[in-house]
Amino acid sequence: MNEPFNEMAIFARIVEEGSFTAAAKSLGRSKAFVSQQLSQLETTLGTQLLFRSTRKLSLTEAGKMYLDYCQEITKAAEEAKRSIEALKGEMQGSLAVSATNSFGELIMSEVLLSFQKQYPKVSIELDLSDDTRDLKTQGFDLCIRGSNQIDDDLVAIPLLQWRMLTVATPQYLAEHGAPITPDELKQHNCIGKKSEMQQIGWPYMIDGQFKRVQVSGGFSVPRNPLIKRLALQGGGIAWMPAFVIEQEVREGSLVKVLEDYYPPAFTFYLVYVYQKSMPLRQRRLIDFIKQWFAEPVMI
Repeated sequence: MNEPFNEMAIFARIVEEGSFTAAAKSLGRSKAFVSQQLSQLETTLGTQLLFRSTRKLSLTEAGKMYLDYCQEITKAAEEAKRSIEALKGEMQGSLAVSATNSFGELIMSEVLLSFQKQYPKVSIELDLSDDTRDLKTQGFDLCIRGSNQIDDDLVAIPLLQWRMLTVATPQYLAEHGAPITPDELKQHNCIGKKSEMQQIGWPYMIDGQFKRVQVSGGFSVPRNPLIKRLALQGGGIAWMPAFVIEQEVREGSLVKVLEDYYPPAFTFYLVYVYQKSMPLRQRRLIDFIKQWFAEPVMI
């Protein structure tokens, strides 16, 4: 049995373009040919797919149901063609990736640059934001999320675990003393994001319970790199992701305090929408990122 794949693709294009004329132009064919293909498809199916009028086209109930299958098959056929072409030559196309500000700047930029060097004809758009992005509506191929709460209908692959550290320079601690309990932070000059300091509070495990401590200080800034810079200049006690200050802590220019009160670690996930037919370039990037973080580590 011969399936009308070409007619299905043309039907989907007519709906997407909104008219026979626009569909014909985008396909490089005549309006008469496009109309003939749709009529042939309707004859094969034994049902009408579109209501035609001089003003607009509208889908019948059968057309609405059939359109989803046509679009899915057309997309799969296009991806299959691109996959074959990639085997013969270089992979091409674009990818949109979203990550949190600090993780994107410090870690994902290096990962994506290495991928782009391996596949130079694949262009990458990196979005940096601490806001949660909607992969389904905002057009991102994948994102990196530092949260233990992921929607059930998304694929989430753990990459690494991370903690928030409370740190200061040795000089600051020598002059002002180190806090012994989280409540003693209220006696210190703290540096961080205003909402986290004054509204949400810094989280700690106190007497076996998760609690937040509101702090204050002379500086409240929105970005972790600037928080780190101010802390390194002896400006006060800071609260930052471990991956932002890993080197400074290792070298001793920043010292951890209140370690006994740190809450459980969070996990960074590679997140994407499940697709039956995923573009090859997206699959390659997912595999590349998984290989880069081959073993989930704690930082």
